[in-house]
Amino acid sequence: MGYLFPSSHVSRRWLALAHLTPCRPHGCSPPSRAHPPSLGAPLAGRIRSQGHWIFWIRVLSGDWHPPAGMAMAAAGDLRRVVDMLRSERMEEQFRLLRATTLLVYLRSAVSLIQTDVAASKGASLRLIFCARSLVGPLRELLEQVLQLHAEVGAEKWRQVPAVLYRYLDIRSDIIRDVRQFLHRFRSLKSYAQVEHPRRLSRYGYADDGDIASYTTTSGARARRKEALREPLVGRSELLDEMVSVLLADRSGYRGLFLMPVVGGPGVGKTRLAKAAMMDDRLKHRFRVRLGVSVTRDFCRERLLLLMMSPEKRADVVFHSPEAMEQHLRRNLGRGDYLILLDDVWSDDEGKWQEIGEVMNALPSGGTIILTTRTPDIAPKLATFTGTTNVSKPFYLQPLGREFSSSFVARWMATCHCDWPAELVREAGTKIADKCGGIPLLLDCARMIFSQPLDTGFWPGLLDNADKKKIHRPDMLWPELPAYIDYLPTDEFWHRLLDHSPELPHGNVVLECAAASYQHLPADLQSCFLYCSVFPSDYDFDVEELADLLTAQGYIPPIVAESLRKGFLHQLLEQCFYPLQEYEYGDKSTYRMHKVLHIFAQNMDRRISSIVRVTTKAKAQSTIQRASLIVHPLTTLFPKSLRACKGLGALILLEGEQMRPSEQSQSIENIPGSISRLQSLQTLILSYCDKLQKLHPNTTKLTQLQKLDLEGCCNLVELPQDMGKMRSLEYLNVAECSSLAQLPRGMGQLKSLQMLLGYVVTDGSSILELQSLGNLHKLSLWSLEKASDLVNVRIARLEYKTNLESLSLHWNMDDSNDAALDSVVLETLQPHQRLKALEIVGYDGKNLPSWITTTEPYLESLVEIKLINLRSCERVLPPLGLLPCLKIAEISGAETVVSVSTNFYGHKGTFRSLEKLTFSYMHNLEVWEQAQWSGMFPRLAELAIIQCPKLRALHMELPSLEKLILWMNNKMLYDLKGALRGVAKTLEHISISFSEGLLASSECEGLQDLGRVTKLEICGCNELACLPQGLQHLSSIRSLTIDNCRELEALPDWLDNLPSLQIVQLSGCPLLHHIPGGLQQRPGIIIYVEDCPSLPKQRLPCSPTQPSGNPADTKGKEIIIEDV
Repeated sequence: MGYLFPSSHVSRRWLALAHLTPCRPHGCSPPSRAHPPSLGAPLAGRIRSQGHWIFWIRVLSGDWHPPAGMAMAAAGDLRRVVDMLRSERMEEQFRLLRATTLLVYLRSAVSLIQTDVAASKGASLRLIFCARSLVGPLRELLEQVLQLHAEVGAEKWRQVPAVLYRYLDIRSDIIRDVRQFLHRFRSLKSYAQVEHPRRLSRYGYADDGDIASYTTTSGARARRKEALREPLVGRSELLDEMVSVLLADRSGYRGLFLMPVVGGPGVGKTRLAKAAMMDDRLKHRFRVRLGVSVTRDFCRERLLLLMMSPEKRADVVFHSPEAMEQHLRRNLGRGDYLILLDDVWSDDEGKWQEIGEVMNALPSGGTIILTTRTPDIAPKLATFTGTTNVSKPFYLQPLGREFSSSFVARWMATCHCDWPAELVREAGTKIADKCGGIPLLLDCARMIFSQPLDTGFWPGLLDNADKKKIHRPDMLWPELPAYIDYLPTDEFWHRLLDHSPELPHGNVVLECAAASYQHLPADLQSCFLYCSVFPSDYDFDVEELADLLTAQGYIPPIVAESLRKGFLHQLLEQCFYPLQEYEYGDKSTYRMHKVLHIFAQNMDRRISSIVRVTTKAKAQSTIQRASLIVHPLTTLFPKSLRACKGLGALILLEGEQMRPSEQSQSIENIPGSISRLQSLQTLILSYCDKLQKLHPNTTKLTQLQKLDLEGCCNLVELPQDMGKMRSLEYLNVAECSSLAQLPRGMGQLKSLQMLLGYVVTDGSSILELQSLGNLHKLSLWSLEKASDLVNVRIARLEYKTNLESLSLHWNMDDSNDAALDSVVLETLQPHQRLKALEIVGYDGKNLPSWITTTEPYLESLVEIKLINLRSCERVLPPLGLLPCLKIAEISGAETVVSVSTNFYGHKGTFRSLEKLTFSYMHNLEVWEQAQWSGMFPRLAELAIIQCPKLRALHMELPSLEKLILWMNNKMLYDLKGALRGVAKTLEHISISFSEGLLASSECEGLQDLGRVTKLEICGCNELACLPQGLQHLSSIRSLTIDNCRELEALPDWLDNLPSLQIVQLSGCPLLHHIPGGLQQRPGIIIYVEDCPSLPKQRLPCSPTQPSGNPADTKGKEIIIEDV
């Protein structure tokens, strides 16, 4: 029950001033003793002694606000403290104190208070007094920290042993005091959030209808409303799906319904969830709609308080949380309410208890939208609340590049300058490209356009040398687009964030990312920061990343290889997102959330470095890890690396975004001075196609754990003393085609866990494997030379219990002895715990018994690839019996005519298979239906490559979502009914490099696919116009046409496809026509790249045309870019 006081405003504010310690919201537990001393007693004494009752009653009732000068003075004091915290000298001192993370948190907390005081005309007296009372002592403490370096001396400071240094009294006192100040500023931040809930978030709530808002000022509400009225760029399909789920009839369910929205920081979760709440289609479904920002330091009372309307918060004081719950239940009434819990994530079981109590107190039948960065939050919350009614999560990834133009058009609407619109647009487009489709970064970039050219912000993006050349604003703008384009993405954000104090809310990016970093355990925080050594938008292979982290000691050696991905699970779930276009085949490839990557590089810039040989930048001598990005013509290592005595990892890259396996380098020599880098643990020189030898001094790198030489096709030999590198755990010489043999003594490398590309010579070299008992991953090449079967048997692969991945390669040659190959393969039987098997170029007629047995031997096998088995028997092995198999590829099995029972095995169902590929099976004609049910229950992707005789897919595949048809598979898409086995579930079809796809093709096989929403056509060079038969695919939402060199025009019937929303065109040099009806269609987005024959069409540069009338840009976007 709530008690109403006649003068509630006065009462509450008097109570606040009487206890002026920054505290939690009313009703929460009292602050700890670590809070700053109370200022209430002396202030109250001054009030009584001076007798200014009328003045103070005006203050407490809200009729008086402190003068603007008082707020400006407080903001100025805070600004000076923030500058101290951001200084390089302060960063160095905190690094020596081993408290870098603490510095980041303190910097963020003080910056938020400074922003709140400076940005608000109505900042409360309490907030100003509390802030000013903290600034002076904090500044004194920081000045003491800066003096430490001078008192002790840098060299002596570094020479103190780390174990002893942690317990020095001077460090303990400083850390304790800094933590106290951090706690006080965070308490002040919590107060500001409740009493003045202005959000720095990229989108805010709006008061509209029955939607409760925690925005209190009319100006802020108007801005939030305006933001929500803007088109939801790139998420309309997800929004429609969310609304459809919310409108579904759940009358038979009891309890709450949960809808999780999951994504990385700044990706637009909040904006999407609020758009769903504001959607007019939900007005009649939900009587009450309200939103609550949960944050990490939530408490039960605060959640309940925020669920109430602003009027009730101000006018009613509750004596207990139970009274608040009772009031809330009475207002929510029946189950026709929708609540958004925004930004929910915490590992504290006590917090889950509190939020569970709040949700259990809500009336049954309600709906909860949950936004979170952590995918496992929803199941946890469902467990605590006892509900089983949870929708599938809505995962958000960055927006495609085709949507950036919408943001650029909005920026130009707020840009007030006299420069040509084309230059402004070009600069905006270059900046938008640096944002990577992240709405938070795009919104941050929008603030750039509010900066006048005569400020110091824009020149701050230039190098010092360029600043001297461009010393006037009128010289800057014409050069700016090209300069922004020239800047690497990581360097652009580094410079931008260095100048973020000059932007309104400029620190919001780092603040947003810091929360994710803080959420990780300490061991994963180190792994997180290690990723800063890679350039922005780098594609991480999980296995490669795990190897690198293990070599650097960030993954403990006791963690087995098979468990390393599990060790990184939380890091991958919260800080990365998977690449879902299967760009890298079966590889587990992830990309780091861009905001977090920017944060990591900002945090770790003194330890990690990206050295670009093409620029004048030099490596700092303090760095411990570096990626070396070289120009294709670079032949020598930069000399600046020689001074990096603490360098532990050196990774050679050519492209900004490419992994080493996608590149070719021109480095010819490894200098003998590399032996100076005695701390080096990781050396990656893959795909240096001009490298012929390693310098003998390489073997002096006694701490080296990982040496990657993959793809060095001209490498002819390795140093003879390789056996001395006893720390080596990873050696990769795969695809080194000129490497005829490995040096003797490889068996001495007892620490080796991964040996890739081991070249078999006359059979004796394989004996070296006997002593390598710790191998986890092994690939053997040139097995056609293994003539001594006794030595092959002595290699004892079946006794290597740690071996999880085995790759066996034969060089295909007509002179190979097929009978000998069969015996060798039989003898190379691995341990039954093997998880990944690859056999390439095997010329025998029969597969070994340990593969073909009807009682599965490889029960743990997860992935198998059988490549170029040109002479193998006419039937496939019974892979359907393998219980754990997820990925299977059969390629080059030219004698196989049918996929039948032999492939399934007796009653085999492929119960775990998710991806299947058949390629270059020129005689395959039939895929037979099994005689039992339950086949392929989890198969989601099927690829058929160059199987020209395959007539139909009659096998029913109940879970198939994506079908890939490459090269000559004409009968599958041309014959009626050929794809009926996949018609019920298929959503995505890709047709590539098909010479048989013509404008006259009827495509009758595709007409059964009534659920397909995405169609891709790539590399079909005979295609002059889209086939007429495609017009029957009425459910298509996205159409992509790429690299069709003869395509001249798009057909008019595309405008008749009712669901079509996105058309992407690239690499079509003859394309000259897009139907006018399609261009004018509401809601359509057409993205064009590298189609030079199309006339350039652009959106208007501002919302008004030269005539002054509003431009009709609603719903259509056409973007054309030349590459």
